Amino acid sequence: MAVGMLVTACGTRVSDERLTAAGSLGAGEQVVQGGVQSAATSSDGGAVAAPDAPGVTAGAPAATAGPSATKPGATAPNQTTTGTAAAAGKPAASAGSGAAAPGATASAACTKTLDPISIGQVGAFSGFLEPTLGGYRPGLAVWAAEVNARGGVQCHPIRLSQRDDGSDPARTTSVVQELVKSQKVVVMLAGDMPITIAAYRAAMKPTGIPTIGGDMITPDWTQDPLLYPAGGGNSINGFAGALKAAVEHTGKKKFGLVHCIEATICGLIRDNIKDMAAKAGAEVVSQQSASLTQTDFTSQCQSAKNAGAELMFTALDTSSVARLFKSCAAIGFRPPTATSAIAVGPTTASDPNVQAAGVYLNSQNMPYVNEGSPAVQEFLAAMRKYAPGVRVDQNALAAYSSGKLLEAALAKVAEQARSGPVDSELIIRGLHLVKNETLNGLSSVPLTFKPGPHEVGNCYFVTLMDRRGISDLTKGRPQCL
Repeated sequence: MAVGMLVTACGTRVSDERLTAAGSLGAGEQVVQGGVQSAATSSDGGAVAAPDAPGVTAGAPAATAGPSATKPGATAPNQTTTGTAAAAGKPAASAGSGAAAPGATASAACTKTLDPISIGQVGAFSGFLEPTLGGYRPGLAVWAAEVNARGGVQCHPIRLSQRDDGSDPARTTSVVQELVKSQKVVVMLAGDMPITIAAYRAAMKPTGIPTIGGDMITPDWTQDPLLYPAGGGNSINGFAGALKAAVEHTGKKKFGLVHCIEATICGLIRDNIKDMAAKAGAEVVSQQSASLTQTDFTSQCQSAKNAGAELMFTALDTSSVARLFKSCAAIGFRPPTATSAIAVGPTTASDPNVQAAGVYLNSQNMPYVNEGSPAVQEFLAAMRKYAPGVRVDQNALAAYSSGKLLEAALAKVAEQARSGPVDSELIIRGLHLVKNETLNGLSSVPLTFKPGPHEVGNCYFVTLMDRRGISDLTKGRPQCL
């Protein structure tokens, strides 16, 4: 069945205007099918009806009402709502047992289109973290486009509403409330809010709505019963894994730490750096703080060099990492460096200073450059089809993996899902039936969920950036502490 997608958004920083999935779009309404885009934009930045395209159904603008909407029917900045025509203003096919024969398996063909599943996403899609984490938006949108093209999840089309919190806790609370009250979301996917995670948890707790997958930067991901990780190697342990890889690959042990002052996780890394060093078989000889907004890092580089650091570990964003490497290179200091895969992207990898030093990155999911993995091949094909020209990075794959985990959960309750609407309770029930799920190799650990906080194993993948480009140092085999 041909499935069209309606998308509205504005105000993002991704430069490629040809993005054909929901996320990082210019103002206007997009109709997407197989990577073909048709668009029409009103003069005030609001969405207008897009023309019909062969095999694509165009409907009324998707609802994105919220406090910042400019006028009825217009989309607020950095807000995206994606869905089928049914979700965008046309009535959906009635839900009923006719979607599949009674007792049908999760993979049985659908005979009816059921009610859409309303999904939300909150992330740092603008501001200083966008270059680092912005890939979460198109990655999830591409998953939604792909799954809708094959009939939805258990015969339910996906209606995706994406909201930018700008790393502002007050805005985080506001967009969560809008998604829950106005968009009626029943699950959140691919949460990307490392600075505003406390506000996000506080806003989500009374709703009982689960969040599947996300940045995994802070320990919150294994402490909150409503947060379901889509991979392993959480937070401090994952970072220790990147440092361990640098030690083992270079034979060097003495390292310096440069950490930001803006984010809670940076303080956690500072406070746990000796434990990280012990797990990695390394020795910390220098610790320096820095701001994500500073333009020069010569002082931090000189201090680490004077202390005898042979390696570095950074707790910075991608723009700051580039400036750090430039400052260090200027004084003839090019130490191999470890950090998280979500902290750097393809642009950083092309920086000659980064290439000269070498950067080791841990990730909860299979490195996106491992094209020998069938799951990664599927992801890359979807990105090429639904978002041609848009940046592909580890964050986009992490978001895509979140969608895959939702599919795995609903496959566990397929008969109930195909018998009527999907709600939060059914999704949680499905998640708690997930056992030893690797998402076809995308997850660094077998995922099993039970009621309560969701501890995941301390296993991770490692990507290396150097003069040869970007490579999967672990060759698709997770490493564990």
